[in-house]
Amino acid sequence: MSFRTAALGLTAVASFALAGSAVAATKIRIDYSYSNQRIRPNPQPIHVSNSFDITLNEGGGVNEEINRRGGKATDRFKAGTKLGHGQWNVVSANQLRRTINQPQSTLVVNVTTSGNSCNADIKWILKSGFTEYKFKQIHDQSWGFFTAPKLSSITCSIR
Repeated sequence: MSFRTAALGLTAVASFALAGSAVAATKIRIDYSYSNQRIRPNPQPIHVSNSFDITLNEGGGVNEEINRRGGKATDRFKAGTKLGHGQWNVVSANQLRRTINQPQSTLVVNVTTSGNSCNADIKWILKSGFTEYKFKQIHDQSWGFFTAPKLSSITCSIR
């Protein structure tokens, strides 16, 4: 499925205006929190809150900004890509999937629209041969090893 078809579907479903044949940008925000246990270094429980802002642009462009907060520490990532280039893919006229390859796991974010609302589903999938999750720590960007994240809340909105 092309970006234009997906964007038209997402835009129409989300009740965004079309300007002639151009598709208005669609903005989606996902907020989620999870907890897990840091195994090493310094074992302790960890609680993380994330915001994931996604902008779908005409022509297949996708901009994203991820903000993470754990305790007093925060960090931010920004990226831009095109739909269908391995990161953001169209699943159907109202569903997109973001796949983030991590060292020992894969994070999969599914976004589904319905009317002017959306739902998000987030899953961490451990890669074969690994028994723990390796993530960059928010406070110092060093690697840490963790138990499986347990999602505690998730919201999705279209703006």
